[in-house]
Amino acid sequence: SRLFDEMSTCSSKRARGASDGVDRLSSLPNELLHRVMSFLPMPEVVRTSLLSPRWRYLWVSTPYIRIDHQDFMDDSKFKNFGNRLLILRDGATSLDEARISAHNVVRGTSWCEWIRHAIMHKVRLLHVSAYAPLDSTAMFPSQHLKIVRLQFNLLEHGFFRQLNCVCSVLEHLELEGCGLSEVNEISSRSLKVLYIIRCLIVKGLVICASNLTHLSIVDPRCRSGAIVTRDLPSLVTALVSLRSDNFHYKENTILGHGLLDGLSHATTLQLHAPLPELTLERGLRTCPVFSSLTSLVLGDWCMAADFYPLRRILHRSPKPKELSFKLEMEECRKCKELESSKT
Repeated sequence: SRLFDEMSTCSSKRARGASDGVDRLSSLPNELLHRVMSFLPMPEVVRTSLLSPRWRYLWVSTPYIRIDHQDFMDDSKFKNFGNRLLILRDGATSLDEARISAHNVVRGTSWCEWIRHAIMHKVRLLHVSAYAPLDSTAMFPSQHLKIVRLQFNLLEHGFFRQLNCVCSVLEHLELEGCGLSEVNEISSRSLKVLYIIRCLIVKGLVICASNLTHLSIVDPRCRSGAIVTRDLPSLVTALVSLRSDNFHYKENTILGHGLLDGLSHATTLQLHAPLPELTLERGLRTCPVFSSLTSLVLGDWCMAADFYPLRRILHRSPKPKELSFKLEMEECRKCKELESSKT
């Protein structure tokens, strides 16, 4: 009988390791067979149950789940497979990782239920790449979840509030191409590494994770002042990269803080932006002293006509040992052309 209606029927075949008829592959321990199976798409992993009695229930105890829309012909098969996979797998087996991927909008999918199921089964690494809304119902108390990677999700309705409160050992969080629809705060006490890459921040984001050691904010799509950093005493390295076409100036209205305020404890700091860039320049007027800074990398934004940004940041950095510049020559040419046109 078929485990999944949408799977094609195939004849039962025995896994053979040699021409003498001895099934050497099946004699391997489960851990090694699970390792072999990890190189297969998840539907093929399930189909191994047809190989022999030894393999019939082997797939249900794999320490991972991977649900990928590209493995299916249509949305209904994708959703049915995901639902049945979670129901039929061995619930007593802890998950090392769970990966859920869909590169187009799949309506009616129980994204939050799938994620919650993975967290309930002690998943350590969670990777969700899908145009899907995630709210507070996706999160479940966990003392095992350490790494979360989210791509293209819409994060709303208390998602971060739950993440901060119930994932007590979360250390690594990556957000890429995500949409943040409300004022959010990332304040997890266990978080050490945070990447925010090309995310749309509609209202605001406050980053105040006390044990954070690495922070990267790359090309956010938001108004200036929408991102605030504060109370980051453990910060070691920080990178901020702004694109002028994604970042628009407007006075900050969040807590009276700014983008640079929480970076004062960093020992290595990279600040990249094209000319002109008002956000970083105006942030320098109120930011604290970078008392621990030893390595500084700056982009075009600090090379304004009067060198004010460069002079200001060096004045606020009492003990730098390394100073580097990464300049985009195309941007420099544009500035020269602009200056010449004015004269």
